[in-house]
Amino acid sequence: MKIAPINLIQFYKRAPEGETKNLEKNKYISPDIKLHSQPAADTVSFKRAVSLLRSPFIHDPRELDLHCACCSSLMLKSSIVQKFMDKKIYYPAHIALEKIKHEQNFRLKEQSTFMQRAYSFIKNEANKNKNLNMEELMQTEKVNNYRRNNPKEQTKALNELRERCRNISHCINYIVGEIEKLHPDFQGTEETVFQELKRYAKIYPSETISNIFTKPAIRAQYLKRLQEKQNAKLNKITPLMQQLSPQYAKRVKNAYKQAYDIFNHESSDILHKRQRVIDLFSKALEPMPFETPTDREIADLIMKKLETLPDSKNDANAFIVKYAPRGSNNFVEVLIKRLRNTKEHVKPHHRRGDNGQSDKKNYIYLCGKCNHERMTQKYDEFIEKHPKMPQNTQRQIDEICDYINEGTLNDYDTWPNDIKMPLGEESEGLIVIDTSKLDLQQAKQNRALKLEDYIEQQKHLAEEQDTLMTGPYRRHGKKKIYSFH
Repeated sequence: MKIAPINLIQFYKRAPEGETKNLEKNKYISPDIKLHSQPAADTVSFKRAVSLLRSPFIHDPRELDLHCACCSSLMLKSSIVQKFMDKKIYYPAHIALEKIKHEQNFRLKEQSTFMQRAYSFIKNEANKNKNLNMEELMQTEKVNNYRRNNPKEQTKALNELRERCRNISHCINYIVGEIEKLHPDFQGTEETVFQELKRYAKIYPSETISNIFTKPAIRAQYLKRLQEKQNAKLNKITPLMQQLSPQYAKRVKNAYKQAYDIFNHESSDILHKRQRVIDLFSKALEPMPFETPTDREIADLIMKKLETLPDSKNDANAFIVKYAPRGSNNFVEVLIKRLRNTKEHVKPHHRRGDNGQSDKKNYIYLCGKCNHERMTQKYDEFIEKHPKMPQNTQRQIDEICDYINEGTLNDYDTWPNDIKMPLGEESEGLIVIDTSKLDLQQAKQNRALKLEDYIEQQKHLAEEQDTLMTGPYRRHGKKKIYSFH
C-alpha cells in the first residue's frame, strides 16, 4: 500500500483527533476516510509514513521546557537527565571494571571462584559493548540470561561488581563543568550546594566530590553549622515547654534531652537523626489526654517548630553531610534529579482508600524535589508551605497550552480542561485554572504545517541518499517508488 505524503497531510487535516491518534499508533487507516485523489510522483511506504507522522511531535510533557507547577524552577527534560547520568557521570563498564582494581584495591586473584567467573563474563560483555555503562550492561538480554542460568552466588557477585562500578567517579572539576553545560535552574538548597562544588573545584580540581567533603576538617565545618542550626531550633521549643502543665512538661523535657544528645553526641555516621527527634516528641505528646485548649495549642506549636528542623531537602549543610559519604555519583544524581521534570499525580496514587489513577488526566508536572516532598498530602495543606503554587500551576498550564497551539505537543488537546476539576477538588478550590489560551484550531493547522515540512525534509534526505546508493529505490516507468523497510 503506497500513500503519498500530500495525501497523509490532507488526511491529518480532515480526520478527527481519534483517527490521527490511531494512525500514529500504526493502526490501519479507516477505509471510509477519503484521501486526496491526485497521485504523487514520489510515494513512501505506509510503515515509513507512520514514523514520519510521529517524528515531528512530542507526546510527553516531560520532554518539554516547563517550569515546576510548585516552585517554578525551570525543570530539566527527563531524557536529558537520564542521558547526563548514563553518558557523563557514570564511566563505561569496560573502563570502570579496570578502575576498580586500582581505586578500590580489588584483587581478582584473591576473590572467590564465583566473583572471578562473574568478572570474566561481565568484562567480556563490556568489551563488546564499550558504549554502555554498568547499569545499562546489566539490563541487556545476555546478562539477564546469565543471571537466570547461574547460581545465586554468581548473581550476588555481579551485583557487587555493579555497586563497585557505580562508585567509580570523575573528578570534581569535570563534574562541575558538565553540570554547567546543562544550565540548571538551581534554587535554594541546590544552588548553595552547587556553589560549594564550584568553590572546591578550584581548590581540589583533581579530587572526587566524596573525597573532598569527607576530609575530616571539611566535614567538621558542615557538621558544626548543621548542629548549630539544629540546636537553635530546639532552643525555640524551651519557652513553649515551660507553658505546658507540669504533668505534661516532664515528658517533653525528657524528649528534649534525648534530642540534644542525638544531635550533639551521636556519631555523624548515624542516619535519620531528624526523624528520630520528631518521633521522640510525637511519642511524648501523643498519649497525653489534654484537658485544656492551651496545652493542645502548645503541643501543636512544638510539632510545627520541629518540622522546620534542617534536613537535606532544605539545608545545604545537611545535604553535604548526608550524601558525601555515599559517593560522588550518588551525590550528583540526587542533586540533578531534584530538577528533573516528573509526573505528579494530582490525586495521589498511593493514598490509602482513595487512590488516583495513573492517567494523564490526573497528572501535572513537578520537579523531582517538589514531587518527593508532596507525597500524599492534600494540595490545600501543601499550598500552606508553597503559597505560590496556584500561580505557578497556572503558569505551567499556559506553557503547555502554548506548546499545543504551536503544534509541538500532541495527544494533549483535552488535557488543560481535563485537569481543571482534579486540581480544584484536591486543593479545596485554591487552584482555579484558566484555559482561555488554548486554541485547538490553530493547533491543528500548525501540526499539518509541521508534518508537511517534515515529510518534505525526509524526501530530500532520501533523494540525497539516492545519489550515493542505488539500492533504496527502483524505477517503475517514470515513477520512483521509495521503500524504507
